[in-house]
Amino acid sequence: MGIRIVIDSTSDVTKEIIEKYNLIMVPLTVNFEDRSYLDKVELSTNEFFDKLIVSDKLPTTSQVTPGKFVEVFNKILEGGDEVLGIFLGSDLSGTYESAQIAKNMIDDERINLIDSRSVCLGTFSLILEATELVDQNKSIDEIVKTIESLKDKVELVVAVDTLKYLEKGGRLSKGQAIAGSILNIKPIITVKDSKVSVVDKVRGNNKIVKWFDNWIKENEFDLTNKTVFLYHAQNEKTIKTLRELIEEKYTPKNIIISEVGPVIGTHTGPGVIAIGFLNK
Repeated sequence: MGIRIVIDSTSDVTKEIIEKYNLIMVPLTVNFEDRSYLDKVELSTNEFFDKLIVSDKLPTTSQVTPGKFVEVFNKILEGGDEVLGIFLGSDLSGTYESAQIAKNMIDDERINLIDSRSVCLGTFSLILEATELVDQNKSIDEIVKTIESLKDKVELVVAVDTLKYLEKGGRLSKGQAIAGSILNIKPIITVKDSKVSVVDKVRGNNKIVKWFDNWIKENEFDLTNKTVFLYHAQNEKTIKTLRELIEEKYTPKNIIISEVGPVIGTHTGPGVIAIGFLNK
């Protein structure tokens, strides 16, 4: 009996990792005015941002349904494997709750679910840790216990390039968004225990990489032999600069670069830059 890891699309796990570890990705849905799309299945990241930029109305997103999870979980169980589900924070989406409903409907103790209390690259860091534990032939109980203990060790910060989509989504007033755009302000946000908060603001793209560098130094984070996750949304130039800085100054074990997908991109817009890792 093996362990199959089930994830949702908001972790934006790279295709290479999904294929390498045989992960099962269950997509959320992005709803534009003309139609709905399964995240990363029916709508690629580039196609999404092309549509987002010209859309007058901000698209909405929908969680995975319990019925879809029942289908996925049953297929794994019928194959003789255990289920380990790791999903985005429950305060950010009802997807984890849907998975719990599905588990209760099936009523099988071989289904194990983890609320990452994070999102995007934060969830990815926990997923990658779980894949390594599976490869080490750890038991499902050992893996769940370890991942649960690591949730509060997720460190991530995100630089949002434009306030336009936060304003469209009702998270900022129109006046705040206009003022921020005039001043070229880039909010820096973090996610801790499923809560999104603004930790700082910088003015101009050229200061973002320096801010990340200072954040690492001021918090005395040791990235030596750690896997560092770098995310971006159509901002390859800045992510390249950030990668070079991390490689030269902090000697990580590995750097994984991924693109922010449609669901997360709905709320952040293009131009995002993010860094995260497990501070263990």
